[in-house]
Amino acid sequence: MRHTSRLKIVLMVATGLFLLAAVLMIIQGQQPTVSAPETTQEAGQAPEGVSRVQVLKVQRRDIRQTLTLPANISPWYQATLYGKVSGYVKWIGVDKGDVVQKGQLLAVMDAPEIEDQYKQADADYQIKKVTYERYLSVWQDNHDMIAKQDVDVAKAAAESAKHQRDSRRTLLDYTKVYAPFSGVITARFADPGALIQAATGSATQAAPLFTIMDMDSVRIYVNAPQEAARLARPGLPVTVTAREWSEELAASITRTTEALDPSTRTLLVEIDVPNKDHRLQPGMFINVSLHLQQHPNALAIPPAAIAPSKNGQEKAVFVVDAGKAKRVPIKTGIDDGLWVEVVDGLTGEEEVVVVGKSGLTDGQAVQSSDYNLPNGKAARQKM
Repeated sequence: MRHTSRLKIVLMVATGLFLLAAVLMIIQGQQPTVSAPETTQEAGQAPEGVSRVQVLKVQRRDIRQTLTLPANISPWYQATLYGKVSGYVKWIGVDKGDVVQKGQLLAVMDAPEIEDQYKQADADYQIKKVTYERYLSVWQDNHDMIAKQDVDVAKAAAESAKHQRDSRRTLLDYTKVYAPFSGVITARFADPGALIQAATGSATQAAPLFTIMDMDSVRIYVNAPQEAARLARPGLPVTVTAREWSEELAASITRTTEALDPSTRTLLVEIDVPNKDHRLQPGMFINVSLHLQQHPNALAIPPAAIAPSKNGQEKAVFVVDAGKAKRVPIKTGIDDGLWVEVVDGLTGEEEVVVVGKSGLTDGQAVQSSDYNLPNGKAARQKM
């Protein structure tokens, strides 16, 4: 019996050891296999102490400094027509949108009192003219029959009456309104039968008859800021654009006021543009791009390549030379929003750091790759 008990104990211990070994093997099989550490290059990272950067070679480009500003369109000529004499509108021959020619009759006023005054003045002149002619004839026949003074007085009276008649005739002519120049009627303010007061003062409250505009050529006005005033000179090329157009209109500055408005510190710039098809209409919203400067074949870098400076004045870039970053001071010129001109500091053969320059120091080891970020698109205002 004692032998049997010992055999059972041995079997139980052996079974326990076997189970313990099995458990240990299972636990060891679930743990990850320890392998040699992966190199930083295989993991897509630079070695310790080496910074990854993206670089771009300095380029040669045509850089243009452009300033885009809102503009106003005015007709070549514009006039608001009033009645020179008081009266009722007898006839109107045109309406809004009608094309008229210079000297064309537009309206007729009914002013019977002016017509009566003209007839009276004309009759008075005819009497005094005949009187003078008779006095002159008598005096020429016989100087003793009439005094020369009487002849002179009659002559002066006739001339005075003539001037009075001509003045009344002018007022009578003012009852007809003519087009002062060829253009388009853009506004009509009166209808037949309306009473129109004479507009004889600069601050008159009289109602107008028409507004006429000559739009075969237009004047485009732009207020250039003080920073661009010295470059906005006659002959400078400009581009006119509107949201309704798919193409651009090229023109140039015609004249400026040569003096800045002290209230806005802006220079008024005028651009004259032919407009036979009336494509440009007064009141339209347009933009004018002033091409202030253009430097062909200039050294250019993207603005993101310029490293920040402590004082905000000095400009510099990091270039990659033999696997190390080198800080190079530069001087910049004009920029077009996408590229910045470099006028000093670079030769054109360098590769400048565009991405990853933050924290770089002069002489730091770098691992470079090509700068391949997608190009941005110009923002457009939604209609």
